[in-house]
This record gives sequence, structure tokens and C-alpha cells, in this order.
Amino acid sequence: MLQRTRKAIILVSLLMFPVTLNYFSPYVSFDGAMNGLVSGSLILFAMLFLSGLFFGRAWCGWACPMAGLSEYALSVNGKSVNTKKLRKIRLGIFTLWFAGIISMFVLAGGIRGVVPLHMTERFISVDEPMKYIIYYMVLLLFTGLTFVLGKRGACHSICWMSPFLEGGYRLGRWLKLPQLRILSKPLSCISCGACDRKCQMGINVSEGLKKGSIEDADCILCGECTGACKKDVLSFGTRKR
Repeated sequence: MLQRTRKAIILVSLLMFPVTLNYFSPYVSFDGAMNGLVSGSLILFAMLFLSGLFFGRAWCGWACPMAGLSEYALSVNGKSVNTKKLRKIRLGIFTLWFAGIISMFVLAGGIRGVVPLHMTERFISVDEPMKYIIYYMVLLLFTGLTFVLGKRGACHSICWMSPFLEGGYRLGRWLKLPQLRILSKPLSCISCGACDRKCQMGINVSEGLKKGSIEDADCILCGECTGACKKDVLSFGTRKR
């Protein structure tokens, strides 16, 4: 039931993507900063950071428009990726982009206003034929990278939203806030490896569960590992650091 609900949510999120695309757009944030405006996408990124304080990267597994495509792509290429190498690429891209945002605000003389509908005045992101080019480019980029790289390849390598979520998660741990995690009962584990095979992010779940919870920053809390475990070793719960 849990997985059916989750998959229904990410399907709806994908179907709504022509409406919401601009709110996830790094370019819209950059264009707004050039004019001294806080755009809707920048507001959304800030909200993702705040959600990360308590829910880590749950957004990636439960609401991201690209989650459904990423899961479908697993059937084409389900190999695990080099997460450490791809994380460096992702953080490098994010650092340059975020530094650009700050620079644009400085050059614009600071924040002049908050415009949630910046570049989306009609509420719908894809509101004219030419914008479908951008829409399909984003879909092809995320799907193609996962086809080529493996499990959630685009999430590991280019996603500009995950650093906000991961940053919130790490700050929440440092502040010792109660966070939603995958909890474990290590003594009940029979080391069958089912959780490792099912993990969409390529996390070594069987190794991480020995600590009582999965604390890997890449965990998207999709819960696939909990359903794969036949001994009920894994479950959702909250935990402080």
C-alpha cells in the first residue's frame, strides 16, 4: 500500500511537470537574481532546504517530478553508480550556479522584491509551443543520464535540488533535530542482501543498518528496502543524531 501510494504521487507530479517546470528551474532563479528578484523557484529551493532539516531527501523519493522517470529507467540500467565521483560533479555544478545567483543579486544592488510568478505569469510553465523544447530536453537529460550511468544517475550527477535537501539534512543532524529515517534492528538481519538490491540510490543498506538507522545522505526514504526485507528489520521512524 505504501509503495502504491508513493508511486501514484510521483506519477501525478510527473504529469503536472508542464505546469510546475519553472518552479524547479535553475535558470528562472538566475534570471530573477539578475533583476534583483526572488523568484518562485528560489522560494521552492529554500523550502526544500527547510524540509531537509526534518525529512532529509524524502522529496526525491516521494514528490520529485523526475522520480517516476528515474524509477522506470532502472529497468534499462539498474547498475550502481560511483556516488562519490558523481557527487563531486553535482556539487561543483551547484557551487558555480549558487555563486552566480549571489553575484547577480550583488550586481543588481540586492534584493528588490519577491515575485513568485517571475517568468510564469500565466501560472503554467509550458504555456507556448516553443517551451515544449525545454520541457522535453529536461526529460531526455534526466532519463538519458540514468540510462547511461545507472541507478538514479541524473540525481547523483546533475540534480540542482538535491544539494539543498542534503544541506538541510546535514544541518538538521548537526542541530540534533528529530529526523525521519529508515530505522533498523541489526540483530534480526540475516544478510540476504535484498535491501541492497532494491535500493534505488545504490546505497549499501545492509552495512548502514548495523548502526540502527540508515544515515547515508543519499537516502531518499522511498521505503523500497523496507518492503524488500522479509524479516522486518527496516522501518520508518524518527531519530536524533
